[in-house]
Amino acid sequence: MIMSSINVVDIHRLSWSPAADVQVETVADQLDDDLDVIRAQVDTGAHVSCTDQLHMLHDYRDFTQSLPSPVKLMPATVGSDAVPKGFGYLHVPAKNTKGFLAVQTFYTPYLRTTVIDKRDLVKASNAWVTDIESDSITKHKDAGTFTYHAKHRMNSSKDVIILGILIDDKCYTGALIPPDLDPSDPKATPATSSALAIESDPEFAEQCRKATILAIHGTTKQSRPNCVRK
Repeated sequence: MIMSSINVVDIHRLSWSPAADVQVETVADQLDDDLDVIRAQVDTGAHVSCTDQLHMLHDYRDFTQSLPSPVKLMPATVGSDAVPKGFGYLHVPAKNTKGFLAVQTFYTPYLRTTVIDKRDLVKASNAWVTDIESDSITKHKDAGTFTYHAKHRMNSSKDVIILGILIDDKCYTGALIPPDLDPSDPKATPATSSALAIESDPEFAEQCRKATILAIHGTTKQSRPNCVRK
């Protein structure tokens, strides 16, 4: 046991393009300064990523006798040692093709925080530690933001880049991306269920409509055969 201390549908070919108001935007470039959203603190001193927010974990699995926890958490408060109940993946907004990194994170209800070990950001990118030339956290204090940047030795497109905000001079990720819960789930809210969000937020519903149009258009262009004049 490791002791860790925590400091499909058929698409007919279309001959039109999306309207001018359908734009491609990079989510990771747009930082939300809402202090009420759930974020993770990027901690250079943590030895494990962990959270008490079970509903934010994707693909969650409980630890069992046949799948025991490989770690025991040792928070700073006396008598609060805890073996994680299970693990899942926090979706952290990132500058990559997916728009996020799936960071393996342990769950324990005894915590009162969500912490990510910065080394787990590199693991989530599927890069080997030896592939990383350097990494750094830069605080932009005037803007109240920070940038985590791990530089790949051979391919800059594989760099790991996380943007976030500063709260009390500590680094916090952008708003974590929750699993898309079924509307019937007791924990489903407009923040955790796209169906409820569409019902309650006309602006979000319109964004979804535009994104669907853009996706259909992109699929159509990719499936269109190349024509060669002989």
